[in-house]
Amino acid sequence: MADKNGALKCTFSAPGHSTTLLQGLATLRAQGQLLDVILTINNEAFQVHKVVLAACSDYFRAMFTGGMREASQDIIELKGVSAKGLKHIIDFAYSAEVTLDLDCIQDVLGAAVFLQMVPVVELCEEFLKSAMSVETCLNIGQMATTFSLASLKESVDAFTFRHFLQISEEEDFLHLPLERLVFFLQSNKLKSCSEIDLFRAAIRWLQYEPTRRPRASQVLCHIRFPLMKSSELVDSVQTLDIMVEDVLCRQYLLEAFNYQILPFRQHEMQSPRTIIRSDVLSLITFGGTPYTDNDRTVSGKVYHLPDPSSRQFKELTEMEVGCSHTCVAVLDNFVYVVGGQHLQYRSGEGAVDICYRYDPHLNHWLRIQAMQESRIQFQLNVLCGMMYATGGRNRAGSLASVEKYCPKKNEWSYVCSLKRRTWGHAGAAASGRLYISGGYGISVEDKKALHCYDPSVDQWEFKAPMNEPRVLHAMVSTSNRIYALGGRMDHVDRCFDVLAVEYYIPEADQWTTVSPMRAGQSEAGCCLLERKIFIVGGYNWHLNNVTSIVQVYNTETDEWERDMHFPESFAGIACAPVLLPQIATEVALGRPRGSRAWGRTAICTGLHAAALLTFSLFANDALCQRLGESKGPGQEC
Repeated sequence: MADKNGALKCTFSAPGHSTTLLQGLATLRAQGQLLDVILTINNEAFQVHKVVLAACSDYFRAMFTGGMREASQDIIELKGVSAKGLKHIIDFAYSAEVTLDLDCIQDVLGAAVFLQMVPVVELCEEFLKSAMSVETCLNIGQMATTFSLASLKESVDAFTFRHFLQISEEEDFLHLPLERLVFFLQSNKLKSCSEIDLFRAAIRWLQYEPTRRPRASQVLCHIRFPLMKSSELVDSVQTLDIMVEDVLCRQYLLEAFNYQILPFRQHEMQSPRTIIRSDVLSLITFGGTPYTDNDRTVSGKVYHLPDPSSRQFKELTEMEVGCSHTCVAVLDNFVYVVGGQHLQYRSGEGAVDICYRYDPHLNHWLRIQAMQESRIQFQLNVLCGMMYATGGRNRAGSLASVEKYCPKKNEWSYVCSLKRRTWGHAGAAASGRLYISGGYGISVEDKKALHCYDPSVDQWEFKAPMNEPRVLHAMVSTSNRIYALGGRMDHVDRCFDVLAVEYYIPEADQWTTVSPMRAGQSEAGCCLLERKIFIVGGYNWHLNNVTSIVQVYNTETDEWERDMHFPESFAGIACAPVLLPQIATEVALGRPRGSRAWGRTAICTGLHAAALLTFSLFANDALCQRLGESKGPGQEC
């Protein structure tokens, strides 16, 4: 461009100049020219240019320009780094290249950190990540800790979680610090490991040095004994002296026995050792009906969506008997499947009172006490550790009754009834209260009504009605909102889809309308996963048919995401968010099951519980005998 005097003025660059400069400096060094300082470590000396080191190292810049005495010295003795490490640092300063291998990496990394050569530190991290293997990862992890390399430590931890059992066979595992071993054993990220395998790895570490034995309880408290199979507890756990002689370890073993023999009291015995090793909720669906005219069969299939980002449902297991319009509720990661119908009926004549509890860890079904009344198109919600079944209908007609289930007692009991006979309604729990909306009552206004139940006073009261009348819809509660979605609206002899979506804030007793659904869904499954509401299948009155569509609503952005499809077109699907063990996903994907059995559904009955009780009493007695105590069967050691 021209300046004010009309002279042409341009700026040009030579891309290869920096490379030429480095090469020139390296040549000067190789020829011993203009060198102005000697660095010594032990008996090795390195002649260099001060300006080169000061230009790429904060450490040397401070040394040569910050008024330190070394600035005027011709020979400087360095401490805190090795000669091997310093040589690599100097070579990098003159070439922008560093050659790394597992023999020199610790020296180079130590020197780079000490001399504040950030580019070399980053290259060392990159090398170590690429060198990660079962054999090397624990040693690399130690380096990451020593030099405070957070990104590298995260990579090591992630690799160790994925390959923990293989790594536990390595010699380095036996030298793992207690804190690091506990860090891994207490994590839910060990998803692909069975508890018995983790137990064996922990025992191997404990037995390596006799001085570790007093710390057994600090390690083994992170093994989830209650989730082991009974045969594993008897054959592989209680046979070890350490599990008998250590007081706390003996308690962990007895805790596992008690947990398995008292299935109806498992809610009382929840602890970190009863939680499935998983950190992502899966969406589980139960049953459904295709509403065919010539066949009353309903589905017994259980599908799952592994996580909120998945796009495909996989078959997980099967129920003892097919069902549709059942209700499900989750308590301590057990899924209660209650009521519904086992054959397809358009009215309430097929309603049943049968109830099951599904354990996703072992793929077991436990038959629990039946409800007082058969119910279909009702609601089941968890409130304050209890489950409440509200309204619905059966062969006798619509219901106003409400039943409460106590897991500890395995007992249903009546509580205060609804103010109206109601079926086809929706429900959700929030802020210690139960909310029921819409459904068929005795008037048109009942389709907009909102009932609120307070368990502390056992009373129902009406709250602000919805903006839209709805039946056979869904409700989902988030942190401070209750959403009402889908359903249908009746008009003379026709039914219409309700696309409007609204949410209720209990503190304000107010409804607010948000983005509408793109397609109608009534009699659909619905649940919340990570702030997203999934609406699965159901009936579309615009198409006058069942649908396989799955609509996903993001409660944070008020947006509907790209639709998915359920494997089958069903109405009357029930949904629940559940933590699944890794083995369940592997079986669903057709992968080898490994050493841990997880597959065919089993029904746990009272006889099974009695058999387990007998086993536990004898096991407990065996523990006492091994301790040299004369106790009767079933007495505490």
